[in-house]
Amino acid sequence: MKTIRLKNKQIDYPILIGSNLYKDIGKICKKYLEKNRVFIVCDINVYNLYRNEIHNSFKKTKIECIFIPIAVSEKRKNINTVASLSSKIIAHSVDRKDTIIALGGGILGDIVGFTASIILRGINYIQLPTTLLSQVDSSVGGKTGVNNIYGKNLLGSFYQPQLVIIDTNVLKTLPKRELLAGYAEIIKYGIIKDTKFFQWLQKNGKKVIEGNTNARIYAIYRSCINKSQIVEADEKEHGIRALLNLGHTFGHAIESLNNYKKNIIHGEAVSIGIIIATKLSYVEGHINKITCDKIINHFVEIGLKISLPKNLKKIAPKKFISEMIKDKKTVNKEITLILIKRIGEAFIQKKYSHNKLIKLFTEITT
Repeated sequence: MKTIRLKNKQIDYPILIGSNLYKDIGKICKKYLEKNRVFIVCDINVYNLYRNEIHNSFKKTKIECIFIPIAVSEKRKNINTVASLSSKIIAHSVDRKDTIIALGGGILGDIVGFTASIILRGINYIQLPTTLLSQVDSSVGGKTGVNNIYGKNLLGSFYQPQLVIIDTNVLKTLPKRELLAGYAEIIKYGIIKDTKFFQWLQKNGKKVIEGNTNARIYAIYRSCINKSQIVEADEKEHGIRALLNLGHTFGHAIESLNNYKKNIIHGEAVSIGIIIATKLSYVEGHINKITCDKIINHFVEIGLKISLPKNLKKIAPKKFISEMIKDKKTVNKEITLILIKRIGEAFIQKKYSHNKLIKLFTEITT
């Protein structure tokens, strides 16, 4: 098992990464609990897979666990779901010494984290991410939130978990599509700040997708190290934390304009968004063609999505830019983009007029 400590003046919690950790989940969690009771909010599919194993582990350590399975999707990721979940938890006479555990993927983790931040003005919670994407990204760093009719994750809070437990065994049940979606977030870290990791992924990326345990643990570990370093320096995204959004401003617009349909899932939208940002970095002269091609070729080799689906190619670029204006990082209608200087170094760019961005977007996506 590998351990990372995410720590600064305000934050201090461990991220545990290993294989077959769920069998000891009760023992691992016990020292982080103020009370021998936990509410385990889980994706209904995950509930069916791991309920017995997790329940038995908590039972051994004499911890009461109350399971609350819920159906999750991008369309259900909203304030109504938070209200319903809050009521289910409060009905059990929850108090501030209780702990909520998020058992599921990124959508569930975002919902549960936000719910934990507002129940009784904040109670403890633990992340047990079960998808590759949530293990390398959304479970770490304390961003919580839900979607609004005007855009993605517009309601939320910065609220850190007490503990993150990442068990690579759960990835064995994931379809390849979900693994690829998570890999888009992994390669992001190599592009924005870790050249050596990018080079390692060029050699070992297929092993991560194909199920090599050591490769998966290392890829998750390096991803979480990179994210932890950025969060420690800038918890509430006043500066460099925005670099973690490489591809996301485009990706969120893609998801929204697609009405969160299942033909494009979050990691796929991010993958396409990273390629758009890469091409934009090239046409604007920030990177050369060799670097641009190196990134695109790796995406193609691994099997990541690199272009808009047919239904979105028909949408006018002006609509994409209008959707991007709704992004959380936008100030005074000035769109914030993350572009690339070289593999291993990204930067924040705010200079584009909407008309120029429409022109560039048209050039890159057609």
